[in-house]
Amino acid sequence: MGRVYQQAEKYLDQLADGRWVEIGCGRAGDDGSTQVIAEWAKSRGRRFTTVDMDPINCSLVQTLNLPNVEIINSTGQKYLLASKKENISFLYLDNFDWDWHPDKTDMLAPLEFAPNGRPVVGVPGNAVLEQRHRYQTLGMPEMNNINSQCNHLMQMEIAISMMSTCSLVVCDDTWFNKWWGHYSGKCGAVVPYLINHGYSVLHTEEEPVYGTILGRGIKI
Repeated sequence: MGRVYQQAEKYLDQLADGRWVEIGCGRAGDDGSTQVIAEWAKSRGRRFTTVDMDPINCSLVQTLNLPNVEIINSTGQKYLLASKKENISFLYLDNFDWDWHPDKTDMLAPLEFAPNGRPVVGVPGNAVLEQRHRYQTLGMPEMNNINSQCNHLMQMEIAISMMSTCSLVVCDDTWFNKWWGHYSGKCGAVVPYLINHGYSVLHTEEEPVYGTILGRGIKI
């Protein structure tokens, strides 16, 4: 839920032609990314698509009536596979959730369920369990950090052939772990993959933003 995408604004006017894509649209109380990126895209005459696996999140974006925004209810993988002939110049990866305290998650109090079978939301400390249950309801893989990294890497492996020569990839909840000398978080596996495909790290930040931006063909 960081705002690392805001650091990408300084590079936008260098981008080649291509669609702008956000995988994991902004949610209520979240970072507001969809609205901000939509404004950037509109001011530059770019097409912008936001993709989310959860129809509730897509519905929330629809209520904003944002101009020049295509809203797709799908997983990132399915969307990218269906769009393989399109160029992408801006890609924001902020979908499959990250558990910041997996050592404590299994010690949380079990979810409470209402008579209709739905979990009682808002119980302090149970947000991760609520989201895990939502993933199960949607037929998604179990929400854990290995699956988070796997899903982001799979999306990037599909998207890499679609990326413009001059493009940006913004990775939310991803940072350089100085103690271990590697990138951690949602896109911990995506960063070295992109470096191997000609991208350079333009920005990485730990607390409180937790995000990394990579670019190819971008002048600093």
